[in-house]
Amino acid sequence: MSNSNLKAERLPPLRDTSYLLLAAIAILAVVFHLGPAVIAGVFSYTIIDVTHRKLATRMRPLSAKWLSLIIFTVAASLLAWIFGRFLHQSLTIIPNTFKQAIPRLHEVSLHYGLELPFGDTDELRQTIIEVFKKNTHNITRVGGVLTKLFFHVIVGIFIAAMCFMSGSREDYGPNLYDALRKELNEQIWKFMQSFERVLGAQVIISAINTFLTTIFLLVCDFPHMAFLVPATFFLGVLPVVGNLLSNTIIVCTALTISPRHAAFALCFLVIIHKGEYFLNSRIIGSSIHAPMWQTLLGILIGEVIMGVPGIILAPAIMYYIRQEMREIPYAGVCAAHQPI
Repeated sequence: MSNSNLKAERLPPLRDTSYLLLAAIAILAVVFHLGPAVIAGVFSYTIIDVTHRKLATRMRPLSAKWLSLIIFTVAASLLAWIFGRFLHQSLTIIPNTFKQAIPRLHEVSLHYGLELPFGDTDELRQTIIEVFKKNTHNITRVGGVLTKLFFHVIVGIFIAAMCFMSGSREDYGPNLYDALRKELNEQIWKFMQSFERVLGAQVIISAINTFLTTIFLLVCDFPHMAFLVPATFFLGVLPVVGNLLSNTIIVCTALTISPRHAAFALCFLVIIHKGEYFLNSRIIGSSIHAPMWQTLLGILIGEVIMGVPGIILAPAIMYYIRQEMREIPYAGVCAAHQPI
């Protein structure tokens, strides 16, 4: 037997090595808190790729590729501008809201025998300044975390766009590196298909959430309905900060009405998003053909390990592992056992 054959036999199977590489990537993402970057990249690539496949049937592939990237860039920029504009308007209105709300809060405190740490707007301003002085370190730390999070999301989106534009050229050579790269790319593509399947279910969940939120906004007579309803839907599809952003927007809008509306909105959002744990497990479970208890368990474990990104990634990872395990033959399964 030749030396080349001996070396080939000693090499580990490429698929097993690709599994190890994927596991190493996942571990690094957890250890270094790169969940938002991973989510932003996977989500962006999925949206661009789906748009490209729709356009590729009507135009040349290269034109469809550039047009899909342009559409994604314009839509993301427009959504970011709309949110920034609305946030600026909210920050302008909130001070006036506080001026109107402080006398009411003072009356309520006198009625129930409570003592507020402020009596008017000037005292409230001084109280806020003192709180900022005492918590300067924590505020600075939170600001740094948000800046880092924003940077990770931007980098993830940029990497996704570069990977999409690089194409899927079959320029693999007859060597170990290219063979392993090809196998790893195939595994990543399988995971992307799993994520796309979960994303379709997430759109359904966002639509249900938008419907319930719209009813609440109509009952409470919220302003800016033309913005809040579409923003709730589109942000609800975002896997990283969608719910957080939509909740912030709704609560800020409620503050422009009254503190009571803000409290009602906060309670409603907490209840509805806690209920979404079960809604996610039901809808996503049916999409990935997994029992509800397995999907719910995966979502809970994902939240513990990675937080919000883990909630989004967990169903896709479960479906990917399930499909890979089904492709591996195993003769030791007893025919009498029921499938899980």
